[in-house]
Amino acid sequence: MNPVEHVISTRQAEFERAFEAAKQSSTTFETKLNERLNATPEQKTTSVQTVTDAELNRAREVYEALINQADNTSTKVPNTTAETTATETKPTTESTNWNNYQIKPISAENEGKYSELIKTAAAKYDVSEALIKRVIQVESNFNPSVVSSAGATGLMQLMYGSNRTDPATNIDSGTKQLAGYIKKYDGDLKLALAAYNAGPGNVSKYGGVPPFKETQNYLTKIIE
Repeated sequence: MNPVEHVISTRQAEFERAFEAAKQSSTTFETKLNERLNATPEQKTTSVQTVTDAELNRAREVYEALINQADNTSTKVPNTTAETTATETKPTTESTNWNNYQIKPISAENEGKYSELIKTAAAKYDVSEALIKRVIQVESNFNPSVVSSAGATGLMQLMYGSNRTDPATNIDSGTKQLAGYIKKYDGDLKLALAAYNAGPGNVSKYGGVPPFKETQNYLTKIIE
């Protein structure tokens, strides 16, 4: 039996006992009252009046206690339930919520690809795995051999360095670069991604996200 059921069961038992006591008092009072009403003038003595008043007071006391008990139960049980519910439904932070941004998921077909390399780089540079995955999704669709018209190469589309088509090297170098921008802009993920796409020089030049349509579309593809 959970705590809420226990409270309800206990209160129900107390209610039934109080109700039975009140019922008995009420029956006694009703009997005495009928005796008084049906009595002849000669039979209406002081003793009958005294008994009737005592029974009346007792019945009132029992009913008042019963009402107070019912009121306490109705206010206490919901609070207990609310406390239990609050404990059970304590919100948690999902891995896709990072630095106050919601990172969009990758496609189902790419789930699990290079997972160990991504996990290693995420731990090494303190960057969200979800972010690395999404950047790879947008940059290359998880194709380690893709080369852009500008010469960007591999999973995270690196412009410089050797072995850029090697997944391990590419993910490590790309995550390191992204982590550097995140640190440079004090955790502002939007500025970090803008620098990753358009270069830190343009972020500095425009005092924020550059007004390039490509860069702005890039951001909307990765974060919300």
